[in-house]
Amino acid sequence: MAQSLTKQGSKVVVFSFPQSLIAGRAPLPDDVNRVVLEDLSEDCLKQQLAAITDTYGSIGAFVHLHPLLLTDHSGGIRFLEEEKVIVKHVFLMAKHLKKSLNEAALKGRSFFLTVARLDGAFGLRQDMNFSVISAGLFGLTKTLNFEWEPVFCRAIDLSPDIDAEQSAKCIIAELHDPNRYITEVGYGPQGRTTLISKQSI
Repeated sequence: MAQSLTKQGSKVVVFSFPQSLIAGRAPLPDDVNRVVLEDLSEDCLKQQLAAITDTYGSIGAFVHLHPLLLTDHSGGIRFLEEEKVIVKHVFLMAKHLKKSLNEAALKGRSFFLTVARLDGAFGLRQDMNFSVISAGLFGLTKTLNFEWEPVFCRAIDLSPDIDAEQSAKCIIAELHDPNRYITEVGYGPQGRTTLISKQSI
């Protein structure tokens, strides 16, 4: 994802959680910088965002790639403490990025994008077990879409079966979608899907 955005001319900074929360880290291209949260406090988050702004310039876009955390698939609803912490921090990110993203939107395209891995169909396929906590990102993104009118806001549900390269292509396609009436998009075996309201008879 970072490589794809860099090729398009974007200045990318990857913001990572502490390894105590997310152990694995994907390697980055040489021209992409990584900033790591030292702890999980809001003060640390605020300081790191300020450091990014001081070093690289004002933040004009935000993409959250929610990790696919491994647990047993023995059935039942999964509630992972790690996911609660991550989703909470995305909410805090929104709080602290409100000003810069809305200001950036006055000069060009600014976006707030969240990517989760439910089942590629907003949890409606009913054929796989996934964590419901990451689905909270959809509510946040839809709310921001109403509150931050100039900012392009979109939530994407990618099937866990989609590999990294194809995932990046799907995300990039959504970033360039001119249709601002859609806030949620899913990608899975059925292709690209959105939700529509339908009157029942």
